[in-house]
Formats: sequence, structure tokens, C-alpha cells
Amino acid sequence: MRIIILLLILITSDIYCLASEVTDYIESFTDCCENESYKAFSKVIKGTASISDIEKQFIIDREISNELNSPFIYTDLEQCVKIALEDNYDIKIQNQYKRQYYWLYRNAQFQLLPDIYYNFDISNLEGQYLVGGIVATTTHEVPIQSLAILQWSTINQGKYFFLVAQSKNLFKAYRANLEFTKEQKIRDTVLAYYDTLEKKMEIEVQKVNLYDRLEQLKYTEGRYEAGIGTLYDVKRAQAELAGAQQDYTETLNSLRLRQAALANVLGLDILDAVYPFEITVDQRVLVNPDADIEYLYKQALDAREDIKAKRSEIEAYKAQRSSNYTDIIPEITLSYQNGLVGTKRAGMNQHNSITLDLRAHVGKNLLMGTITQIKSDTALVKAKKLELINLQREVKENILSSYYDSLNALKKVEASKVETEAANLSLDLSLTNMKAGEATFIDVIASQNLKVQSNINLIKNMIEYNKAQTNLLFEIGILSPKNVLRDYKPKFY
Repeated sequence: MRIIILLLILITSDIYCLASEVTDYIESFTDCCENESYKAFSKVIKGTASISDIEKQFIIDREISNELNSPFIYTDLEQCVKIALEDNYDIKIQNQYKRQYYWLYRNAQFQLLPDIYYNFDISNLEGQYLVGGIVATTTHEVPIQSLAILQWSTINQGKYFFLVAQSKNLFKAYRANLEFTKEQKIRDTVLAYYDTLEKKMEIEVQKVNLYDRLEQLKYTEGRYEAGIGTLYDVKRAQAELAGAQQDYTETLNSLRLRQAALANVLGLDILDAVYPFEITVDQRVLVNPDADIEYLYKQALDAREDIKAKRSEIEAYKAQRSSNYTDIIPEITLSYQNGLVGTKRAGMNQHNSITLDLRAHVGKNLLMGTITQIKSDTALVKAKKLELINLQREVKENILSSYYDSLNALKKVEASKVETEAANLSLDLSLTNMKAGEATFIDVIASQNLKVQSNINLIKNMIEYNKAQTNLLFEIGILSPKNVLRDYKPKFY
């Protein structure tokens, strides 16, 4: 045993020479951790400080905020959903499209009204003119006419009714698109919020892990100086501390990027460091776990706003196709004129006239223009119907995916709870056994790694389940602020 220990000492001495830069880094980090701020933090996470959980959390937040150099803007899921519905730019854009098609629909309704306009003509006729095309006469007249004219093209060959139907269905389609966009952005907000919450909780686990690694390093150094430990244990503890610092730095960067993504979907400035107000995450059941996929799919066919939009779009293009058949219907125009006509020399006289104009059409371009347009519109309607079928197929696939993601995540949550409890106990036992000489430092390191990873896995799996439930709620078309926040009881600071 002594020979093995001597060999390990020789080997680790070589490693020590090759890893001097790592040693310098560890010493630098250790010195940094000896300041008053870190000492206060260490007391907090070890539970020795006589402060409340709220104060404890704020100290941790302040440490993380200072490292990111960004003051936190605290929020929760309910507030995020509210802000997104008010400030998200995709929702604002779709709202303007809906307004555009609303006024186009109103415009189509008013196409049945007649046109009223005023016409004033004045000419200066001077010189010789043919009278009856034969006799030349010299004249100087100033003819004048001042008329108010009402002209009504009746029902415009019947196109009016199809124009109203088309514009009405397009308005319904864009209104449904707006509602679908709202659902999308609620989902995106929830997912971005959970992503940020996941990194917040993960970085807190790693912050505690950093302290534990430092304590382990000090412990192994003390054992080595006392002659009961090995240099190998010291170097391994240094390596574990350096690795923990790298993981922490990477997660810190990920947290800032998740904050930017959340701020973007909320419509806030990207630099705003939004930060969840929650200290824990619980799994939330949003969809009846007893419902099967076929039932959820039927519900989606009735509830999904994008499916409603596509159906309305199909009806709009059907109306557009039908309007082509009116090309062969006679066009009737009724005109009424009232005003004064005359000349400067003879004076002005009252003028009234009613005109009925009837024009019979044989389609456009000898009916060939009409026929080809009908065929073109028919192909367009068929394409839109195929788009609807394809959309429904994608919806069913997404429901299946979210459904099984939820089931899988739920099983992983249950396993993670068992793993976390066992890992925490394993670390305590390994430390006790090492002090009693019944375990090595390698056992402690393995237990520490298991503790960190199991805690992170539990966080990820809980959030993965909540995200899968949110996606499933969206896919069946019933995602709303009320539904997505059902039973939402965050544990605030």
C-alpha cells in the first residue's frame, strides 16, 4: 500500500509540474473566495447564517447579478404572459393585418352604394364649324354645364355578393391568425421563462457546488499537510474545483442568453436582465392525463385557430372562383343627372336626365379569359385544401410528440427525485466514511459529482415536463392565459 502511495506521489508530482497554470488559477480563485462577500455567501448556502430564506436568496442573486454586471428585473410567469400579450411585436404586426382586412371587408360591403359626383364643364368655341356636316358657319359660344351625377352599377353583374363573401372570409382568416399568434407567443413566453428559470436554478446548484469543491480542497490540503493525505487528492481536488468553475462560467453565460431571449419575446429591451422571482419549480398538469391522442386531436380540429384560418381562407378563394361566372351576366348601370346647361350668351337652363344602360357580355376574351381564370382559381382552391390536410397531419404528429414527451418527462421526474435523495445521502456518507478511514477521496468526488448532476437533472426534468405540457396545451388549441396559469402557485421570495 505504501509503495502504491509513493508511486501516486511521484506521478502527481509530474502532473503538478505540467499543470502549474491550473494551480495558479486555483490559487487565484481561492484568494478571490476569501473576501468578505464570499464568506457571507458561504454562510448563507451552508445554512449557518441567521437570516431568512428571502434574504438568503437575495444574497445569491446579488452575487450572480454582479458577475453578470446586469441588475436583475424580477418577474414571474403570470406577469411575463401579460407583458407579452401587450408588447410582443409579432402580435402587434398581426393586429394591424387584422385591422387592414376588417376595413377591406367594410369596403366591400359599401360597394353596393351608388357613386355621387359633381361635374362642371366650360368651353370657348370660336371660329367656323360645320352644321349638319355640310354648311359652314362662324360662331363664338361659351357652352357651360354644371351637373350633379348619381351613377349606380346595381350589383355589378353579381360580383358584389362574391366580393363581400371573399373579403369577409379573409377577415375571419386574419382574425384567427391574430388569435393563433397570441397563442404562439404565450407558448414562446412560457418556454423562454422556463428556460431562464432552469438556468437560474442550475446556476444556484453550481454556486453551492463551487463552495463544496473549495471546502474539499481545503480539507485535502489540511490532510496532506498533516501527513495523512496524498498529493494526488490535493491535485484532484484542485482539478475538480477548476472544472466546477468552468461549468459555472458556462451556465452563467447561458443564463444571460436565456434572459435576452425572454426579454425579446416579451417585447422588452434585449439588455433587460429579466429574472424569475421563483425559488423552486413544481410539475404542473395542464392537460387531462387520461385523455388519449385521438380525443386530443378531435379537440384540436375544433379549437386550433390556424385550422380555422385555413378553412376561412379556402372559403375566400372559393368565392373568388365563383365570381368569374358573373362575366356572362349582363351589366346594368343606372345614371341620374341634375343641373344647369347652356351658354354664356343664351343663359343657363335646367337639365334632368335618367339613363339605363344594359350591356350583355360573352365572358372575357371570347369567354376564354373567363374559363382559364376559373381553372386557375380552382387549382388554387385545391392547393389550399391540401394545405389544410397537411396542417392537420402536422398537428396530429405534434400532439403525439408532446403527449409522449409529457409521459417520458413525468417518469424521469419520479426517477430524478429518488436519485437526488440518494445522491445527497451518498455524499454525506462518503464524507463520514472518509473521515473514519473507510472511504477514499475518490469516493467523495464521485458522490459530489452525483449530487450535482442529480440536482441539475431533477430541475431539467421538472421543467421539461412543464414545457411538454405547455406544448401539448398549445397543440390542441386551448392555450390561453387562464389555462396556462391554471394552478400556478409560484413560491416567491
